[in-house]
Amino acid sequence: MKTEFPTNGERQVVQATQDRRVTTTPDYERNGSGRLDEAGDRSGEDERQSLFQRPGVIIAAAALAIIGIGYGAFAMFHSFTHESTDDAFVDAHMILTAPKIAGRVAAVHINDNQDVKKGDLLVEIDPADAEAALAQAEAKLGHDQAAQLKADQDLKRQQDLFGKGAISPQDRDTAIQNAATTKADVQTDKAAIQQAELNLTYTKIFAPEDGRVTKKAVEPGDYVQVGQNLFVLVTPERWTRANFKETQLRNMRPGQTAQVSVDAYPDHPLHGHVDSIQAGSGARFSLLPPENATGNYVKVVQRVPVKIVLDEQPDVQRALGPGMSVVPTVVVSDGAGVAFTIGIIAIIIAAGVLVGAALWIGRVRRGKP
Repeated sequence: MKTEFPTNGERQVVQATQDRRVTTTPDYERNGSGRLDEAGDRSGEDERQSLFQRPGVIIAAAALAIIGIGYGAFAMFHSFTHESTDDAFVDAHMILTAPKIAGRVAAVHINDNQDVKKGDLLVEIDPADAEAALAQAEAKLGHDQAAQLKADQDLKRQQDLFGKGAISPQDRDTAIQNAATTKADVQTDKAAIQQAELNLTYTKIFAPEDGRVTKKAVEPGDYVQVGQNLFVLVTPERWTRANFKETQLRNMRPGQTAQVSVDAYPDHPLHGHVDSIQAGSGARFSLLPPENATGNYVKVVQRVPVKIVLDEQPDVQRALGPGMSVVPTVVVSDGAGVAFTIGIIAIIIAAGVLVGAALWIGRVRRGKP
């Protein structure tokens, strides 16, 4: 078998052909991938352009802009015609109940957070001491009445003897003085009996008003003193004390309507009206009022308490007691002029948005992005 080997010239030709193949392949791959990337970028750009050139998208964007303009106009109108603050709390009449006499508590007829009516018996104090004092006053009255009777009889006899010249004027004057003294003693005893009877009635503590018992601090067997707080009776009437900034009182007047949102019941707003505005800031009537005449002065916006009376009483099933946080909103103006001005501005801006959207849609349809 004969084997032929290529010459040097043939070897060079074959090697050059292989080099051209190897060199051509990467260039082809590189050029192909570049064309693919360019095509992908071009397609993404077409998609982006087509998104902003769709009439539906333009109309939706214009509609959202108009909704935003309407919301902004309403918020601006509300800020010009309403005043609100979160520095506000529920207030009510709180009656501190205390005994008028000292003694041991015999019975307690109430519990914490119990609703009571005016005239209900709440607490009884042992009446033994009051009954004994009444008996002593009555006995003393009987004794002094007897002394008065004797003094009157003595005075009558002294008057007769003095008329006959049997006694001196000094003896007559002494008889007159004794009669007057015994009469005064009788009057004092009668007053003491009235006081003893009152003290006997004070052994029973009744509800002075309708309300709810709060902070009960008395139990049977306790020895109570005069003026000792036994419990607090909160009356049903409720109102709001709102501490508005002094800059918010420019247009606020008594009688203006208000809406009160209770933090505990945000879904049940209450309606009321401004009853009165305090004549002075809250800081001026504090325990230690500020003294701005000394030291460096830093101006601080003061707050003025405003009483807002509720037109409707809250539901008894919902606890609304003094100190609970509320957010009142007072209508300080009907807003006719403000509404007209804001409405004109909003209409102009909305018209500009509509015109711009229409022009853009026209350019898209003519093929001019």
